[in-house]
Amino acid sequence: MQFLGAHTFGFIWDRDALKATEDLAANGFRDIQFLAGSPHLDPWGEDRAILASIRQAAGSVVAVDLPSSETNLASVNQAVVDFSVSAYLKVLDLASELGARWVTINSGRKHGLLPPPDDRLLKIYRGAVERLAKAAEPRGVRLLLENIPGMLLADAASAKAFLDAEDYGVIDVLYDVTNAAAIGESPAEGIRTLAERIQLVHLSDAPAGQWRHDPIGSGDLDFAAIHTALSYIGYDKGIVIEAISQDTVSDLVASRTRLHEMGWRFQQS
Repeated sequence: MQFLGAHTFGFIWDRDALKATEDLAANGFRDIQFLAGSPHLDPWGEDRAILASIRQAAGSVVAVDLPSSETNLASVNQAVVDFSVSAYLKVLDLASELGARWVTINSGRKHGLLPPPDDRLLKIYRGAVERLAKAAEPRGVRLLLENIPGMLLADAASAKAFLDAEDYGVIDVLYDVTNAAAIGESPAEGIRTLAERIQLVHLSDAPAGQWRHDPIGSGDLDFAAIHTALSYIGYDKGIVIEAISQDTVSDLVASRTRLHEMGWRFQQS
């Protein structure tokens, strides 16, 4: 693996992005993925001095994520889609300012009880993604499609089919193993399905049948099988630990230690 980074999701309520970056760097994490949510990191409100300080404290900014609860790129209401696109444009500007490689996007919400019986949501989503792809390229930022429960493209096969049918040129895949397990997908099989499209992997743990992002080693995920699958596809890119807890730094450090104990090895980015 090329590098092992950390996600700032767990800090969203108790410290801002700069303090989180400093705390992570002090504990050996220099490749950082940020959650762009207020009060942690506000894409509408951060000034250039703060962003410059974050860039200096981080070894690299891997990606910037807009919380999936904030938007819906597949809404049947055009005003909601337009707002969602405009929100992602703000995050693209923020990512460009931070020197991030990616902005993570979700794949649009669908109603869990009674979704439309046809492909209208996918058509809406496709149009929104086209707008974002055109905006990403001149900013020097790529898009990173994440598998998230409850979204249109939550499973690996659906994401692969969508991307195989399109030619956006700026979209990669972020594969989150606990998101996969939460919908009953084998993370190892999902990795094999998406193969070379995967450019970033999120690791955390969870009890069987639950959607959580717990410290690695505390749940039921099979990390040996995940490691084997990544080796099978020749994966040599980044891993980001996304532990969401009340003691984020300690749980990120403990997760890193557990990975090393299980034989995972990383290089600096």
